Amino acid sequence: MKTIEHLDQSKLSESLILGLADLIVFIKPKTYEVVSLKAKGIELRRLKLEGWVGQKITDFAEPDSVQKLANILKAPVEIGQESEAERDADWKHINLLSPEKHPAPFLVKLFKFKNEVNLRLCARDLGSMAKMQQKLMDTHRSMERDYLRLRHLESRYNLLFENSIEPIVIVDLTTKKITQINPAGAKALLAEDPKKLIGSELYQFFPSEHRDDLETLMTAAQTGGKTKSLTVKSSSVNQIFTLTPSLIVQEGGPQLMVRLTTKSMEKGSKENSSIQDWFTDALQKAPFGFIVTDAQGTVLSANDEFVSLTGSFSQAQVLGKPFESWLARAGVDWGVLINNLKQLSKLRNFATELVSQSNTPVEVEISASTLDTNEKRYGFFIRDVHRLSQTGPVASSSMAGSVSQLAQLVGRMPMKDIVGETSDMIEKMCIQSALQLTQNNRASTAEMLGLSRQSLYIKLHRYGIADSSDKPS
Repeated sequence: MKTIEHLDQSKLSESLILGLADLIVFIKPKTYEVVSLKAKGIELRRLKLEGWVGQKITDFAEPDSVQKLANILKAPVEIGQESEAERDADWKHINLLSPEKHPAPFLVKLFKFKNEVNLRLCARDLGSMAKMQQKLMDTHRSMERDYLRLRHLESRYNLLFENSIEPIVIVDLTTKKITQINPAGAKALLAEDPKKLIGSELYQFFPSEHRDDLETLMTAAQTGGKTKSLTVKSSSVNQIFTLTPSLIVQEGGPQLMVRLTTKSMEKGSKENSSIQDWFTDALQKAPFGFIVTDAQGTVLSANDEFVSLTGSFSQAQVLGKPFESWLARAGVDWGVLINNLKQLSKLRNFATELVSQSNTPVEVEISASTLDTNEKRYGFFIRDVHRLSQTGPVASSSMAGSVSQLAQLVGRMPMKDIVGETSDMIEKMCIQSALQLTQNNRASTAEMLGLSRQSLYIKLHRYGIADSSDKPS
């Protein structure tokens, strides 16, 4: 009867402990071998802690918790005989490892029940708390990165704002006062220090008759976001400004960025426009062909020289047509050009032929580049090689005299003919090198090259490097 009551009491205490803790591990007192365990919760079941059974619990402690676990195992709390200090002692934090070596943090306390041989290690799972702490740390690091990024953006903004040559004023739309102004803006309003203008109303720098116009400008910018520019004369300096506002919405309230453009700046923009016109005119009258195509190769723009190269009568015959229709090898040449542009963005001196409207081939060299536009655009520069002055002979169907001249044959001759040219060129170069090494000794040269003297003399005459005394024996 006592045994039954003891078992019921043991099960009751076990149930109570399991209700308060997440894990109960039964351990032998001297060997610290795990006899059995009971766990609750999905996370602990995933760790498959049953693998501890039959093993020493100390073998599953992480290095930072080995000594702490050893101290706990040496001083279990005996239920019914515990002292007040033991009863009030805190649970200890130790880090254990699952049988598959996954970390598992716990709060533990070791108990020794009366009339029981084995010790009971009660543990509270801290895995969810550890995950929450990790998420907190990740969020904190993310916030630090965002803060650092904002600091960098703010630094770049301040640098651009301070060094801009255009006068810029930031106005608070609530108070109509200047909150920030760059040095160019302060100079335009005849102030040496920009800080002295902060807090001043923007209206005071312009005549009173423009106050209503300025009010309308700011109101329109605040409600619509964009508005037209306003041209006003400064009251402190004999200068006409064009005010161009832009709305800035931020935490402190809406603000207005006002650009103060003077007539001299407008003149500069017109000069830039004139320079652009000169540049366009130079390409239009260039002594080489120039076209712009889209990604599919359709001609969007062409200069007069390209019209002339293709034998067309006007740009109307060129625009809207595929560029490859004028290439001698059509799709092959276009494929080489477009693949190089996709990989390198630039291409230089691609040798090929254009076929004019009258089916006349024209030897050309094509250079190209990818244009910096929203949609894919390519610019092609086409040079007629017959119109260029050359320092050396142009490679033709005759034998190539060097590797560089041989390279020019690619695209102008079939590969079979180029291979034949290559063989002759290498043979000639070998003979010339052997003659140089043997100081023009024909017998030594023939021996070095593995030729008979008769074969050597024949090749010397063939390549035009024989002397008058070189006669086949």
